[in-house]
Amino acid sequence: MLENYKHGQTVILDFQKLDFIDSAGLTALISIRKKILATQGSLKIVNIGERIQKLIQITRLHRVFEIYDSLEEAIESSKEKADQSNQSYSYDVKLQVEHTESYSLIKIEQPDSLIAANCQQFRDKIKTYLQKSDIIILNFDNLCNIDSEGIATLIHLNRYVREHDKKIFLVYNNQVLTRLFKLHFLDDLFPQFQTDEEAINAAESVALRQQVSPEQTLIVPESETVSDSESEFSDIHFLSSWKKMRKPC
Repeated sequence: MLENYKHGQTVILDFQKLDFIDSAGLTALISIRKKILATQGSLKIVNIGERIQKLIQITRLHRVFEIYDSLEEAIESSKEKADQSNQSYSYDVKLQVEHTESYSLIKIEQPDSLIAANCQQFRDKIKTYLQKSDIIILNFDNLCNIDSEGIATLIHLNRYVREHDKKIFLVYNNQVLTRLFKLHFLDDLFPQFQTDEEAINAAESVALRQQVSPEQTLIVPESETVSDSESEFSDIHFLSSWKKMRKPC
């Protein structure tokens, strides 16, 4: 398949006539995708049947591959990527950050895509802010596209916050992202909100619950402390009373 592939090309696989794929086939797809991405290319899959779709979902590979409903959608996506490549477009990640005692609010100003070209930079910056704050609110309103590498980055950050007892809240009111997250079953990856205000209220509530109150130590007044002699007398009194209550056999 890769014999005629050229550096930087987009490969579209049409599965319309493919009814089944086994583990060896999935391994081959993963290997092909890895080689294509290594040469700045991309792999897209279209017209997946129901059986293959279930298999890909079970193996979680739907989060890795770029899957489209039709050949036209995949071609259009490739054209958009080509147009962006021809333009002197910067994929440097620029963030607007606001820190408070309870959370850090981070809004992505640039770029409008979370893709392979900037995922590592984005991931490193978010991890840096997570070292300073236990709760981060990520505003994705300016994002219009997240590719498979971007999705893998979000999954990586989800694992990172769970391992380090941190939290990330997502804010977006974007039909494209809504459809994308549902398609890849990412609805429950992070708590999601439509506005900053909703996320801030949730973050402040979580921060309030996380505050550790000082331990209350129970102090027994000296007058109420039972001495050893009093304790011994009490035991003797109980024993003698118990003997009186016993009836002879």
